Parts: sequence; structure tokens; C-alpha cells
Amino acid sequence: WYQRRVREAVVSTQSTGNRIKRGVVVADEDARFFGGVVKFTDVWIERLRRSHLNDIENILPFIALLLLSTTTGVLGDLETVLVVAQVFTLVRMLHTLFYLVAAPQPLRAGSWFSGVLCNFYLAYQLITGLEF
Repeated sequence: WYQRRVREAVVSTQSTGNRIKRGVVVADEDARFFGGVVKFTDVWIERLRRSHLNDIENILPFIALLLLSTTTGVLGDLETVLVVAQVFTLVRMLHTLFYLVAAPQPLRAGSWFSGVLCNFYLAYQLITGLEF
């Protein structure tokens, strides 16, 4: 939870700072107030936006799976859940970093896939461990 909040604060601050520095805004009222230009094609701002959307698409399911894993007792070993959470946090932070610095592939893809594997691992453990 804390990792997500810190990451959102960092990306939001970067996005706002870059929008101000570049004079790029996304709404007419912002352009009037800040004196910028409404523009949806700034490469850096779009990279930040896509990074943020990718995080939302991956972190929210992980949080749900993590909560289910810890509250259902399916994964009796909380150390395993903790390791999976630490790995997920690390690879998502790396993914964001690789996205923002435009690192060459397969660095970004590998970090993304590692996070997806963490989600699949928790989902598989939940599905196979629940008694219906």
C-alpha cells in the first residue's frame, strides 16, 4: 500500500512539474489559469501518463489478490506472501523507472512480466487452495 502511495506521489509530482515546465496542460481552464497550451501529444507527459495507467492496471489486481491471500488462509505461509509482495514491489518500481528513462527492451517488458507472474502465482494459489 505504501509503495503504491509513494509511487503515485512521485509520478504525480513529476507529471505536474513537467507540465508546468513545458507549458502543457490538459484542460482549457488550466490553460487560462496557468497560461499553458492544451496539448495531448507531449512525448514526456504521455510517457508519464502511460506509466501511471499501467501501474493502475497491475497494482490494483495485486492488492486484491494479496488481501484475499492473507485473509482466506489459503496461503498458510505468510513469509511466501511477503516475498511475493516484495518481488512485486521491486519489479513494479523497476518497470516505472524503465518506462520513464526509456530503457531498451526487454528490460521494461521483463519487469512487467515479472509483476504479472506474481499476480498469476497468487491467483493460482487461491484457486487451487480454496475448497468449493
